[in-house]
Amino acid sequence: MTAAWLPRRAALAALAGLAAPSLARADRRNPAELLVGARPGSPVDQWARGVAPFLERALPRLTLVVRNLPGQHGLDMVSSLEQAEPSQRMIGVITAPLLLARAVELGQPFPATRIAPLAAVTTESMILVGAPGGPENVAALRALADRGTLGTPAPGSAGHYAASRLDGRLDLPRFAFPSAAAARQAAHSGHVAAAMLPLPDAIAWLREGKLHGIGLAATLRSPLLPEVPTLREQEVDLVASAQRGFALNRSSPEGFRAALLRGLEAVATDPDFAERSAALGQQARFLGPEAWGGVLARADAEMRRRWDEEPWLPRRA
Repeated sequence: MTAAWLPRRAALAALAGLAAPSLARADRRNPAELLVGARPGSPVDQWARGVAPFLERALPRLTLVVRNLPGQHGLDMVSSLEQAEPSQRMIGVITAPLLLARAVELGQPFPATRIAPLAAVTTESMILVGAPGGPENVAALRALADRGTLGTPAPGSAGHYAASRLDGRLDLPRFAFPSAAAARQAAHSGHVAAAMLPLPDAIAWLREGKLHGIGLAATLRSPLLPEVPTLREQEVDLVASAQRGFALNRSSPEGFRAALLRGLEAVATDPDFAERSAALGQQARFLGPEAWGGVLARADAEMRRRWDEEPWLPRRA
């Protein structure tokens, strides 16, 4: 949260209290639950707790309480949301493609057949990075051939998935690290020629000169790092990103759903939210139910195809 919007939020809350005090008090006694399929302190949890105040500001009568359900790599959250009674005000946090990868690995169906995608408000581009003084561009990486290694975060993550899509375009041997932080450190130290990372995991090190941006997997250069060319500029046609958004129980009341949609669209266009997102290396971008559901469906189909052809984890017996 940035200090710039706190006074305005306080003023809005005060006005809301004057306008409808009984409803505001009732909602505080019966808050909506924000279900996070990850442990407290994880990146998904931090993002959810960061976006919650903006949604409360957009909908002053709404109060949110975060509940963490990390079981089955986050799929327990999907089950809880699916089984909720329509009267229970529950909102699930969805991160793609990570949650989809976990469903594929565990042999579970596409999560969006069990719950209702609502909207996404954040996009994270993937970026190819290396050590300062290392390969400057894609051509230099190609010249390394088998003498170079491409590091990635853990299998099934957005960075790992994006790196797998480089096959035939940048054929470096890949090595998956346990986390984005470990892959970032390996790139910084030169233990790998480059690493494919989500921009939020790289942007601070890029700004501090600890990493060199080789190419952004986006259609256009980012205003956050305008000096970093896209991969398309280097004749690598790869656009890859992660999205963060929300879903509801398929029987959630239409009034609750409609109000949340209005609130989330307001969040995505809130200048303070955009500023906070940019500081973290994210882009505020609203995708409504149809667009968000389409993103999830396409990513799920592609991940299942890849899993059938070349599983990124040992198959379960």
